[in-house]
Amino acid sequence: MEYSSMEELMTQIRDWAEEEDYNAIIKVLPELKTSERYYCEAVLCIADSYINQGFYRNAEEWLHKIEDRGKLTGGWNYRLSVALMHQMRLDEALTYAENAVKVEANYPWGWLVYSKTLYGCQRTEEALLAAKKGLSLVPGDDELISLIDDMSKGLPFSAVTGVGEDDDDSEGGEDKAGTFCGSVLLDSVEFDMNGVLANLQAEWGIMSDRNLKDGFDEEMKTVGSTRVFYYGETVVAITLVPDRIPNNEAEYFAEANYLWPEAVEVTKTHKAHLLVAVLAYNLSPVEAGKLFVKVVATCLKQPNAIGVYVSGTVFQPDLYIEIADEMKKDDNFLPVINLIYFGVYRDESGNNAYTSGMQAFGKDEMEILGSKHDLIELHDLMFQIAYFLIDRDIVLHDGATLGNTEEQKLPIVRSEGVSVEGMSFKIAY
Repeated sequence: MEYSSMEELMTQIRDWAEEEDYNAIIKVLPELKTSERYYCEAVLCIADSYINQGFYRNAEEWLHKIEDRGKLTGGWNYRLSVALMHQMRLDEALTYAENAVKVEANYPWGWLVYSKTLYGCQRTEEALLAAKKGLSLVPGDDELISLIDDMSKGLPFSAVTGVGEDDDDSEGGEDKAGTFCGSVLLDSVEFDMNGVLANLQAEWGIMSDRNLKDGFDEEMKTVGSTRVFYYGETVVAITLVPDRIPNNEAEYFAEANYLWPEAVEVTKTHKAHLLVAVLAYNLSPVEAGKLFVKVVATCLKQPNAIGVYVSGTVFQPDLYIEIADEMKKDDNFLPVINLIYFGVYRDESGNNAYTSGMQAFGKDEMEILGSKHDLIELHDLMFQIAYFLIDRDIVLHDGATLGNTEEQKLPIVRSEGVSVEGMSFKIAY
């Protein structure tokens, strides 16, 4: 799309920022290279989108692209401080928060993040003074009033700021490791919740320690029924949604499943879906992932379950259940195929492969681009690497190497994803 003026383009970019569509903004950035002012504003919009979605390291990387100009403004320092604070890099965050109020003393949100980072560094009196300064600039602001009240009560840093001490468990600023969610597709608007819970206990020994919410009738087949419970300290949620997944999203992603030729046609028949989520606490990402697979596999055994939409594709029920059942034979079995989708495709550059699902383990997705190796070989290599990284909890670093043997050293580079959203590691192979 062509724009009649730079201001028209910036209006569109601001709209995309409101919609948190950072990919759309990134695509038009080259058109802004001739205007430093507009380019910097667009990058700030990208950073806002990433921050709002919890992609803190992505926000940090983009903000550094305009550091020379940005460091002279309160807004740039504020955003970088927020991104660092959510990664629990408090000393660094404090430096930028302090700079925010130095370069722009009348910017209230600089004082807000300065107060929070001071409090995180256990400098309570200074934090209170900073918050009160911010409040003087925006009298009556609810967030600053609450901040002052909470700090005065001596509440923990996480309770005061909403920043968890494990917010930095993620690679590339994705949601923290241990959060898994997916949709079990149903061909009728009903679901036997009691039956699923009974099967979870019978097959896997999974029992609810205590309920968080009970929103269903005695028969557990009411439209909109929900069960949310604790497994240890981890939250498990199962919700029946009496509608199709909107915008043909499931059908679109079902096309990617080259292992199930009927995926799209079967997916088209779904009339409702079951949201399944596992939110880990005091449980490793691997154990949380296994728990998620057990819950989903149990749901798929209901007679009206026709597939599961997760990790960027739709999986066939029989195969998903078969892989999950391997955990009954071997406690150490890791059902990677049920947790990570390994996409492969061809284009003019050659053969390509990518992962979808690594983010749930706190890791960036991976890609192989423009390879001369065949697609099966790329798939197998990606599987082996993903399994190794998840099983050993290995963290990749930009510029490092990896391989399946001591002799194999494949260079890796971290950059904006091609086949996946956000940042990804590109493996040269």
